[in-house]
Amino acid sequence: MKPPTDLTDAQWQAVSHAAGPLLVLAGPGSGKTRVITRRIQALVERGVDSRQILAITFTNKAADEMAARVDQLVPDNRSWISTFHRFCARMIRRHAEAVGLTPSFSILDTSDQHTLMRQTLRELDIDPVHFPPSRIAARVSRLKNDLLGPEAVQQQYERSVGDHIQAVVAQAYPVYQQLLQRSNSVDFDDLLLHVVALWQTCPELRSQYDERFRHILVDEYQDTNRAQYEIISGLSVDYPDLCVTGDPDQSIYGWRGARIENILRFEREFSDVTTVRLEQNFRSTARILRAADQLISHNTLRKPKALRTDNPDGQRVELRVFADGQQESDALARMIDQRVRSGDRKYSDFAVFYRVNALSRQLELALSRHGVPYQVAAGTAFYDRAEVKDLLAYLRLVNNPADEVAFLRIVNTPPRGIGKTTLGRLIRWARSRSMTLLDAARQARDLSVLRPRAVAAVRRFTDLIDELTPKPSDAVGDVLARIIDQTDYLLGWMDSSTEQGQQRVGNVNELLTAARQFDRSEGETASVEAFLETCSLVSDVDQLDSSSGTVTLMTLHAAKGLEFPVVFIVGLEHNLIPHERSLRENQLSELEEERRLLFVGMTRAQQELCLTQSMLRESRGRGLHTIPSDFLVEMTLQRMDDFDDDPVADLETMSTVVEPNSVRRSCRPQEQAQMRIVRGTDLLDARLETVSASVELPQGFAVGSQVRHPQYGRGTVVSLGGMSKRRTVTVEFERDARTETFVAALCPLQPIGRR
Repeated sequence: MKPPTDLTDAQWQAVSHAAGPLLVLAGPGSGKTRVITRRIQALVERGVDSRQILAITFTNKAADEMAARVDQLVPDNRSWISTFHRFCARMIRRHAEAVGLTPSFSILDTSDQHTLMRQTLRELDIDPVHFPPSRIAARVSRLKNDLLGPEAVQQQYERSVGDHIQAVVAQAYPVYQQLLQRSNSVDFDDLLLHVVALWQTCPELRSQYDERFRHILVDEYQDTNRAQYEIISGLSVDYPDLCVTGDPDQSIYGWRGARIENILRFEREFSDVTTVRLEQNFRSTARILRAADQLISHNTLRKPKALRTDNPDGQRVELRVFADGQQESDALARMIDQRVRSGDRKYSDFAVFYRVNALSRQLELALSRHGVPYQVAAGTAFYDRAEVKDLLAYLRLVNNPADEVAFLRIVNTPPRGIGKTTLGRLIRWARSRSMTLLDAARQARDLSVLRPRAVAAVRRFTDLIDELTPKPSDAVGDVLARIIDQTDYLLGWMDSSTEQGQQRVGNVNELLTAARQFDRSEGETASVEAFLETCSLVSDVDQLDSSSGTVTLMTLHAAKGLEFPVVFIVGLEHNLIPHERSLRENQLSELEEERRLLFVGMTRAQQELCLTQSMLRESRGRGLHTIPSDFLVEMTLQRMDDFDDDPVADLETMSTVVEPNSVRRSCRPQEQAQMRIVRGTDLLDARLETVSASVELPQGFAVGSQVRHPQYGRGTVVSLGGMSKRRTVTVEFERDARTETFVAALCPLQPIGRR
């Protein structure tokens, strides 16, 4: 049977696959979303009940777009199309009692998790300054992703000596979980962990859902962590009709627990697997694709594929080198503005990616100076605003009276005379009687430890919460409007002439609008807990407006799954791309993930791609000379030097000077970087020629000599390389035993003698 005209042979092979495990290795821009949606259509046309189909992806935006496509293809579509976390939240609400919760449980966002961890440390009398709650919470999150519970962690960490962070984590983890349970709350990781527990402790329940979802499709499988792997595996025991799509070359979330081996070993995990490779790219020009392919071919943890496209060659991929970060930002803003004014492009055609959020500041300032409209991909930022979190906390508490984080946030917001002393006494009294804080507050008249004025204030608060408690038939927008009105939350801001006051009023109104829209879209199924779930599980890209007519700024991680006609990737510098952490941790797997991250960013570009590097980059308030990214010598680029705002060079830089994989695996990442810098010196020539002839090269560098760096401190020179202006200095620093390589003519190292 011939494939439809809108599907390639490979796509049709995946769509028409009859039954059994299916691995679709989908390169960037190869139409994998089309394959998933058309496969759902094909299953239904073969007689499968759409209610037996489960499709899972990672972002709400991707899930909603996929659902919209399937609705157009499948009449009366009843399949489940969801994110992992949304699916798990739905499972837990149905079976909350089995994991010690009630169906009205709260989902804590990241900042609320940190608040609860701070409370945990306070109860353990652990200093949150020396042991930041965010750091402890991040450690706990990784443990949960690896399915390690508090008891296993305590046993494991008892064997480790001298690691104070691990000792604190071992103490904090069980108490943190107790506080979550007492608050009838979960964090993001618990959503996954509780479903894994359901499968393990209730085998009949696992079997029930295995039979219910006989056909499962998982998008972006390379980004699954161990918990997600167990959830999907549990649903594929009795009916292993599992289709996973993904690309090991686009696995970029190892830092939050994603395991690339899940996709690499899929063919070994399941018997009779059919593997289909989608290698034709429909998105990018041939030159963009060639450069990206050159880059990623240097990774070892991958499944090789031959990316190809029928698109035209297009423009060369550019590398633009600037004197400093400000010149870089101004040049990009001016370039975008000129292109739009000339009628060549629209603002929405452009996207600027960066490795770390700190780089967005100068870009935003430059775009504002040039009158260029922009949006920043930070969907969670709206829900992190104080006034929004306050009102959501009211909704959480009236929906889940046990929610202690919500109680503590709003009990004196707006101010109602309930101070820290009163709260401290209330908390201790509630703890001694194993009561929720709201129940303890309701008994305030019986609290002899509280002063009469405090008792009256606490009682007024509990009466207010009781009045605001919604009925099942109440619309979410009506409940929220009632909260805003009865708390006098906007009092003092409505008539404010300050910009901050008006912004707060605008944010409150926007939240109310979101609630009204939710009521309309969900109809009779709309509920406060469902609205809160939607707000909690929002991701950075969910709030992007593709029709806004603005330039988009975002991190490389947030760019996953998107595409733009013109893409700029800024900061192709050692310690930025690749990030310094990947070099410091001395692991080849970390460096390979950084390469995958750049590959993902590059393959978002449809027609034009420009990489940038700044010779001087500000860090922690100081200007530091930079070293070109190691990745630049792994692909063919057209170099443009913009030191004076005008190109002074226009040349094709061939940069295939890379060691064979056998050599690369035998040395540390820092040694690899040094080898590439020394052998790829043609990339530095134009840059070094711009160094003034009056610059005196440091003469005090010798192996064994002591030097000082303004950022890294004191260190010892361990090796030298190159000659003259190309001379490199490799230093091992005392502070954390890190090793860094610098170009001597451009670095701020100061010789301070020998040992």
